[in-house]
Amino acid sequence: MKILGVDPGLNTTGYGLIKTSKQHLNFITAGTITTKTSHPFPKRLEILYSNMSDIIEEHSPDIFAIEETFVNINARSSLILGHARGALILAAQILGIPIYEYATRLIKKSITGNGAASKKQVKYMVEHLLETNNIPKSLDISDALATAITFFNQHKFKELMK
Repeated sequence: MKILGVDPGLNTTGYGLIKTSKQHLNFITAGTITTKTSHPFPKRLEILYSNMSDIIEEHSPDIFAIEETFVNINARSSLILGHARGALILAAQILGIPIYEYATRLIKKSITGNGAASKKQVKYMVEHLLETNNIPKSLDISDALATAITFFNQHKFKELMK
């Protein structure tokens, strides 16, 4: 099974693709989608949608896992992030990929055992779990891979409970 994990953002969206086989995780690829702040807002959403569609078409993932929007004090920032997530989710939906959403705290807990872990702790554990140092250094990428691994962990847990 191939799982595409996504850490959404209007300026920078991280993505990471892993392949699972029974109990083993393999890193396939990862990267970022960036938009220019000088572009109008609708153009930036189009860039996110278009690039994510291309990534999905190129790699044919079986699952699309995305981090939920973290609602903070600045409602405008949360709303803008929600728009970015919508463009990314739409790409998966139109291409028929099942979509799973996970809260930030659940992702951190799934990867590190601590829902309040730092991004650096998450990155360290992602590299450990995927048994590679070849992951690009971006924290957006390690967060995206953590989201993909969270799907695997949640799916594995549900299978064990059956």
